[in-house]
Amino acid sequence: MNNGILDEFSGTIGKVVGSNWKGVAYMRAKPKKRSNAGTESQLEQQARFALASKFAQSMSQLLTLGFRDQAINMTGTNYALSQILNEAITGTSPDFQIDYSKVAVSRGKLQRAKTPAATAGSKAGIIQFTWADNSARQNAKSTDQSLLVAYCPELNETEYIIGTTRSAGSGLLDVEDFSGKKVQTWMSFLSANTKLIANSAYTGEVTVP
Repeated sequence: MNNGILDEFSGTIGKVVGSNWKGVAYMRAKPKKRSNAGTESQLEQQARFALASKFAQSMSQLLTLGFRDQAINMTGTNYALSQILNEAITGTSPDFQIDYSKVAVSRGKLQRAKTPAATAGSKAGIIQFTWADNSARQNAKSTDQSLLVAYCPELNETEYIIGTTRSAGSGLLDVEDFSGKKVQTWMSFLSANTKLIANSAYTGEVTVP
């Protein structure tokens, strides 16, 4: 504490821990040592959190982009993690699963995709996305750029690309490393100046050729 008792501090004083995150000073209680493994409900919550966190970390860079407007004083990954835990975890312990159709990878005010779909491409390692050109509807423009996403649960890896324009009506995502595997897919749009982003649309499961 460099400036007296009312100053921000870093470290531990008694049972209080002080730190700073993204310019915001905070204090928290020093964690207590556990004397047991936790209750059944605690263990279930830990399992849910571990599943959601593993998935979210696979696309952390994408989530930083996709939730930049919502993630105030937190990371995009943390915002997405909360959404996944609240809306997309299904099943019962110990067989929790993620309902990918309820997962969002972006949220924003730009007009979303119309009739989006994803299918196996005609070449190995390629996924083809298609959508209807709804340029000029509300704030949609022909120059909006597509955001194409594929997540491979088997590898816990994500590939995405900012690709063709809204007016193109289709785009390709190269996922060569996922060949022969099943992936979950989403798409969204970014404005040409990247200031606006759309709500993402889940485009289903695809087996990569």
